[in-house]
Amino acid sequence: MSNAYNVLLLIGFVTIPAWCARAQEIPPERRALMEQAVPAKAFAKPVAPRRLLVVSLHVRDGKPVRGHESIPYGNLAIDLMGRRTGAYEAVFSNDMDMFRPDKLRQFDAVCFNNTAGVLFEDADRRKALLEFVAGGKGLVGIHAAAATFVQWPRYDQWPEFGEMLGAYENGGHPWKPHETITIRVEDPSHPLTAPFNGRSFQISDEVFQFQHPYSRQKLRILLSIDTERTDMNPARRFLPERAADRDFPISWIRVWHRGRVFYCSLGHNPHIFWNAPVLAHYLAGIQYCLGDLAADAMPLPESVRKN
Repeated sequence: MSNAYNVLLLIGFVTIPAWCARAQEIPPERRALMEQAVPAKAFAKPVAPRRLLVVSLHVRDGKPVRGHESIPYGNLAIDLMGRRTGAYEAVFSNDMDMFRPDKLRQFDAVCFNNTAGVLFEDADRRKALLEFVAGGKGLVGIHAAAATFVQWPRYDQWPEFGEMLGAYENGGHPWKPHETITIRVEDPSHPLTAPFNGRSFQISDEVFQFQHPYSRQKLRILLSIDTERTDMNPARRFLPERAADRDFPISWIRVWHRGRVFYCSLGHNPHIFWNAPVLAHYLAGIQYCLGDLAADAMPLPESVRKN
């Protein structure tokens, strides 16, 4: 696939990488909101100059298709955060040649921004991605990243990717993008949840329910749906296991061999990317994956969740 991200695009008075032609879809007033919401400084000083590869490819039936409306917003937010804070340099590419070992090694982490479908089937590149993270680098997943490397309509999956990320989405969307949910901060003292000041909050976004290999015994859950304060009507067609345990995580981190993983399911709606606390949560997650922000990734005991 060709790389469409080589030109520069002038938006307002700021020159930014033209991560895709869809950047022009962002109205100036929304860009202004995003610029206001971007964190002013990094959570940790980079140990070394960091490079983040950002991918936003959406594939169906073996062909690239137009993905989520929020993709250009997510790309712009990631770019602005890196530039403003100096935490990293973001490189935007949907060229799958970037997953060749010789090209991957120039990055400290990979971010899948609302990617979906089978991005590539080449065994060598899949091995390279797994070894990249396992060897000490990072993986960031935003929203539909949990539906990446999935072949529709059979829903065939790449099991190793799901295990590395921490879960696969395969249960539909119990809450639709326009509906309000209440988010519980499960770990108020954690550096990645500091932007929320320990308080639950309400937000409107599409929510996944996760299946195997999801397990709290493998992940440090940071945010989840507060099922006591969110509509749990059985008509929402919960997976049997989720109806039983009422466990709907929103974000987590994990250690994968020597590497680090951060995933957050928020990001279907564009307005997520001008929500200041959520952007700060993403910046902290990115810095964790880059290796600059120290954070405990040990799973929390079940007693913590029940409190």
